Amino acid sequence: MYRWPLAGVMILFITVLSAACSSSNKAELPVYGEIPAFSLTDQNGQTFAKDGMQDMVVLANFIFTNCTAICPTLTSRMAQIQAKLEDSALLGNAVILLSFSVDPEHDTPEILLSYAEQHGVNHSAWRFLTGSPETIKQIITDGLKLGYGQINETNKHTHEDGSLHIHEYDVFHTNRVILGDREGRVRAYYDGGTDWDTRKIISDIEQLLTE
Repeated sequence: MYRWPLAGVMILFITVLSAACSSSNKAELPVYGEIPAFSLTDQNGQTFAKDGMQDMVVLANFIFTNCTAICPTLTSRMAQIQAKLEDSALLGNAVILLSFSVDPEHDTPEILLSYAEQHGVNHSAWRFLTGSPETIKQIITDGLKLGYGQINETNKHTHEDGSLHIHEYDVFHTNRVILGDREGRVRAYYDGGTDWDTRKIISDIEQLLTE
């Protein structure tokens, strides 16, 4: 009968023990607060409320369709997450994506639908949400304590067809992306502009799904 050398047995034991410790010692994501209750309209003209997130992990950002600065980056990075979640069959089944418009006076459901289609959005699992300016403010600033507002400055930007579009105001808003758990609590913040790690975000989502 073959007998394992003692050194080999010790190496195997240490390897198994290290793997177990690594798995069990993974830091639990903190709880930062509650995602406030809301009821808004999505790009399909359907009402979407916080109740629609029940038992789902949610990743949410804040954008507006006329934004030419950070918003295209925020949307493309959410699209990366969408693709990863689709590959693992989690999108729509266990995880949903939300994009709150910070320019609700302009971003009607029809405009949000056009914007979503330009970015290859899965409409049933990635909702673009709009509502009254007062409601949006209550969600973002009063509820989530994140920056958002209008500036009385003319905003000029060029459309893809080369035409110049001029707005009588501009919008400032947070670059943060929030991760919420299945109980509607904020569990992580990510900087959607600079410090973006798709693998870390997917790992955090998977961790919340095991809780």
